[in-house]
Amino acid sequence: MTAPTAVDLVRRWATEKPHAPAYTFLDYQTDPGGQRHTLTWSGVDRRARATAAAIRSHAVPGDRVAILAPQGLDYLVALLGSFYARTIAVPLFPPGLSGHRARLDNALAHSRPVCILTTGDVAVDNYPVVALDNLGDHDWRPEPIDGNEIAYLQYTSGATGTPSAVMVTHANLVANIDQLITAFHFQPGRSTTVSWLPLWHDMGLVLAFGVPLRYGDQSSFIDPLAFLMRPARWLDLARSALDVYTAGPNFGYDYCTRRITNKAAVDLSQVKVFLNGAEPVRAHTIEAFTNAFQVPPATHTPAYGLAEATVFVTSAAVSRPPTAQAFDREALRIGMLKPSDRGHELVSLGKPTGQRLEIVDSGGHPCGPGVIGEIWLQGPNVAAGYWNDPARTAKVFGAHLADGTGPWLRTGDLGALYDGELYLTGRLKDLIIIDGRNHHPQDIEATVEAAHPQLKPGRTVAFSVTAPDTEHLVVLIESSNLPEGAIKAAVQRDHGLHIQHLLEVPRGTIQRTSSGKLARAATRAWYLSNQ
Repeated sequence: MTAPTAVDLVRRWATEKPHAPAYTFLDYQTDPGGQRHTLTWSGVDRRARATAAAIRSHAVPGDRVAILAPQGLDYLVALLGSFYARTIAVPLFPPGLSGHRARLDNALAHSRPVCILTTGDVAVDNYPVVALDNLGDHDWRPEPIDGNEIAYLQYTSGATGTPSAVMVTHANLVANIDQLITAFHFQPGRSTTVSWLPLWHDMGLVLAFGVPLRYGDQSSFIDPLAFLMRPARWLDLARSALDVYTAGPNFGYDYCTRRITNKAAVDLSQVKVFLNGAEPVRAHTIEAFTNAFQVPPATHTPAYGLAEATVFVTSAAVSRPPTAQAFDREALRIGMLKPSDRGHELVSLGKPTGQRLEIVDSGGHPCGPGVIGEIWLQGPNVAAGYWNDPARTAKVFGAHLADGTGPWLRTGDLGALYDGELYLTGRLKDLIIIDGRNHHPQDIEATVEAAHPQLKPGRTVAFSVTAPDTEHLVVLIESSNLPEGAIKAAVQRDHGLHIQHLLEVPRGTIQRTSSGKLARAATRAWYLSNQ
């Protein structure tokens, strides 16, 4: 039996439970108390039809349409409208989002949308615009959708360089929703999701938009800025008669613990799962949050995922507290997990659900228990590849083991299985993850070198270092008399990042490979050894 698409599911619930609430957005921008806006399932279907009709006045099936709407119900309507129209949605963000303009411009140039979906108060140049908040009803008849058609492009790259857009099919999306629901024991009719994550982020999209679709349940969400201004707003969403499921990066839990003063007023009794993912999960964060808000330890669920697998891959069991294990540092350096009383502590990310995971060495052979290698995946949630990049798609999505079996997705992440569970140890690439967001170091380096005429190309290196609360950005520059203010302002403007340590170093300090390329890992090791 063919699995339904998101469109099939909306149409079903619009018929079977037309007046049931589907999505609720709490708007704190217009009302500090949070103005509630709710769409029923019939309302979702009606507005998606009107949006599809408007899209098809500009596009044909397979064309890209970019979503530049603010966080809210209009964003979800835009996504579904694109699905109904059989176009390829490109979930992005409004042009005014601080620190992201270069990334937005590159994504638009790369995806080449035929129109923009946004609201009337967002200014957009050079593209036809569908104003989502100014559409009437339309008698649109949805067309049959093949599950292998591309539903949306999930962008993963930074502000400069070649953008990476993962092609997520309709079948990928529903498969990953099913995997999440199974892993977290989601009870249809008794459950709701709550979120502050941006809808253009893979986890935000699947949690707030996708999971409620499967069984016609409810979702409530807020704007990320509303969370940052007052983090209790996220936890206030958990006041429900239903079982509550939510997610956030590690820093979000730290942020709540630090910033919420009246912790006794927070009621989290209905929360069944606090998924913790998108950046390294830290045991002290879990412990501090659990103690601060008096929640059962088993509700905190460390997880692992990536956009190339739609989003979700593994999670710890929801029936027991998270597992943290210290491993010998010297063994880690040589690629082994060896338990130690005084070692580097890692948190178990559990087991995969509905997919297959292998740890693979550099020769394409599966690793034994406790041996660190690259994480490879197979499953119905593994995306179709990278948009307009067949060579990279073949390399990343078409890997084969030494015995010829495949294809596998190469994640680029390093980890090992210990007691049958995944422990993430690092990355093959130099990706910087801070506050749940991915940053490519070369993008930051380019921004730094463009900040002032005295800075020369190829003499800057950026990386992150672990701090007690999150990852910190460090930038080393082979120069003197650095224009510190201009550099920090440029990185804040283009990437939304604070440089924790900006260090001028003599020529020759930055490590390079034999071919002259920047050796970021070696430079980072030099930095740490000299602190």
